[in-house]
Amino acid sequence: MATLTAEESLNYLYSLIPKGIKLGLKNISAVLNELGNPQLNTPSIHIAGTNGKGSTAAFCESILRNAGYKVGLYTSPHLNHFGERIQINRIPLSESEVIQLVAKVKNVVENLKIPITFFEFGTAMAFLHFAEQETDVNVIEVGMGGRLDATSLCKGDITIITSIAKDHTSYLGSKIEEITFEKASVIKEGGTVFAIKGSKKVHEVIKNISDQKSANAQFLGEHFVVEKTLGKSSPLLITYQNHDVCLKDLELSLAGGFQASNAALALSACLHHARKTGKEISEQSIRTSLKNTSWAGRMEVISSRPTILLDIAHNPAAVKEMAKSAQKLFSYTRVIVIYGAMKDKQSDEMLQKL
Repeated sequence: MATLTAEESLNYLYSLIPKGIKLGLKNISAVLNELGNPQLNTPSIHIAGTNGKGSTAAFCESILRNAGYKVGLYTSPHLNHFGERIQINRIPLSESEVIQLVAKVKNVVENLKIPITFFEFGTAMAFLHFAEQETDVNVIEVGMGGRLDATSLCKGDITIITSIAKDHTSYLGSKIEEITFEKASVIKEGGTVFAIKGSKKVHEVIKNISDQKSANAQFLGEHFVVEKTLGKSSPLLITYQNHDVCLKDLELSLAGGFQASNAALALSACLHHARKTGKEISEQSIRTSLKNTSWAGRMEVISSRPTILLDIAHNPAAVKEMAKSAQKLFSYTRVIVIYGAMKDKQSDEMLQKL
């Protein structure tokens, strides 16, 4: 069989997109089993939620990498090229690695003669790459939902649940408790989950699933806390405290008041992982990590004259938080909004938030 070029490999990948979204684990489980179940090689920090997953993943990766771990990072979607989805120590897949991984997974899929979606294929590539490169820990972002998401097959007992809002309702349900159930179902038996408390309904669902799985639920505002100072001319400073540490005036490089919660979730999960693996993350390492975390497309200023702000907010809750932070961070008399969204998004409600 002829080896595909980089362009042909990507064309093959993107040809899977029309297959759409098919939630379920049967096909991806078969593919991973044939690949030797690479997802079981390395412990993972698994991140679910509606908003803030990518930023939280970036904080986790930075903290763990600066602490000396070799870190696999799997996120979606990408902004510029496919390789951004799969990184090790923030180095994206190279063209040659894309070619090799596509060939290996494609061979298995064709031998099994089963349909597979674009996201499932990418997830198999990520797990295989991390296993081959022998990462110490992987930070895995859920694609959509959680319970039936391909990433839910990852190994590890640490889960993060970021803020939850209505999104993908045709797949996850129209009620917030239904959406929360799908996302919180990634909590592992006997594991630990770090979560934003959210509304009473959200909190109850996460707590109930945790209890059913004998998992330790740690909620922001109950078991660990964060306070923020948001100034117009200065970066976001936070104070983080849990039962072991109190860290004052931690500087966050990512803009937006909502990043305080994301950073607190990430820090809690990483400190827990370090304790489990017998490592200590120094205060200086934490400060450096949070200050230097980068994540494109999140309150990102891509021009200063004029000020142009790029943000990927794609549901009403995210747009509301983005607009609120922009009002605090920038002085302006006129705003021009260039807006784009998929046709299944709540565009009318999002535009009202702007």
